Amino acid sequence: METALPHVTTVKEIDRVLAAEEDRVVILRFSAYEDDAFCQRLDRVLRRAAAYVRRFGVVYAVDLTHVPECSERWGVSETAPFAVQFFFRSRHMRVDCGTGDHDQLTGVVPSVRDMVDMTELVYRQARRGKGLAALPRDIRR
Repeated sequence: METALPHVTTVKEIDRVLAAEEDRVVILRFSAYEDDAFCQRLDRVLRRAAAYVRRFGVVYAVDLTHVPECSERWGVSETAPFAVQFFFRSRHMRVDCGTGDHDQLTGVVPSVRDMVDMTELVYRQARRGKGLAALPRDIRR
């Protein structure tokens, strides 16, 4: 049986996690509907990808029913099944994956390999001081 994603349960804890990670990308999956099939599918992808990106990334889940103030602070919709955001050194990283919304991912990433590639690209761009990572065409679907 696979383990669940580690959860952060307060804004203070989220801030602490973001500040503590100096050299890794922090991936936050926000959701108020953790029982949703799309959210569970994304969680499976994130759990599997976490093992591959552990040197340069870490994944956390945030339940918006327990931390509703995240919706306003990070611009996450409570009506969407989920949203994924990337951070590096407490700085929000924008990702251009061809959807038009560069602040967060709201679609399921098709495979673990795509999530690993996306995280690695965000990490490399963040290390260069860039705030936006544009994904190559082969990752967009």
